[in-house]
Amino acid sequence: MKHFTLSIVLVFICFGVKAQTELADNLKKKYTINRGFETMVNICIDVPGLTIPPKDISVFYEKGKKPQIKGKGILLLPKKGFLNQFSELLNVEAHWILLDEKGDVLRYKLVSLDSKSDWVTADLKISKANIRIDEINLTTKEAGVFLIKHSYGKATFPTATEISFLTNKFNIPLKFLGKSSIKNIKDKEGKVKGKIFLRFSNFRVL
Repeated sequence: MKHFTLSIVLVFICFGVKAQTELADNLKKKYTINRGFETMVNICIDVPGLTIPPKDISVFYEKGKKPQIKGKGILLLPKKGFLNQFSELLNVEAHWILLDEKGDVLRYKLVSLDSKSDWVTADLKISKANIRIDEINLTTKEAGVFLIKHSYGKATFPTATEISFLTNKFNIPLKFLGKSSIKNIKDKEGKVKGKIFLRFSNFRVL
C-alpha cells in the first residue's frame, strides 16, 4: 500500500513539473522578441511631493543593445515594466511554485536560481485561456519591490502598464524637485513610494 501511495505521489509530482514546464515554454514563445521592437510610450509618474509632467517618447530596441529613446526634455524612465521585461524574467533559471488556481487564473511564485539575476522572487498572475501574464509582483535584490499590472485589449503585448513601486533606487533630476528636497519624498527607511503609468501605441516587432 505504501508503494502504491508513493507511486501516485510521484506521478502527480511529475505531472506538475511537466505542466509548469509547458506553461513556461508557452509563455516564452508568446513573448519572444527575436530581433527587437519599436513603440511610442506615454509616461505618467505619480510620486507624492513631486510634480512631473506626462511625457511622450519613442523607443527603438534591438536585442543585445541599449534601447534608443527619444523625447523632449528630461526623461524619467522606469527600469521595470517595459516590453522586453517578459523575456528577461522568463529566461532566468527559476523554481516555479504553484500558489493558487481559480478558474482561468493561475498564480505562481518564481524563485530565481541565478545568482546574477537582479530579482529574488516574482509572483505571477497568469491567464490560462490567453497564455499571458497579467501581473508581476517583483522583489529585487537592491532596488525594492515592484507590482506591475498589464492591460492587453486584443494585443499580444500590453497596451498599458501600471507600475507601483517602493524603492531606494529613485534618482530624480533637480529640475523636478523645485523647492522640495529628495529627503521629503522618502519615508523613514529612505525609500520612495509611487506609481508609473505607461501607455503603448504603434507597437511593432522588428
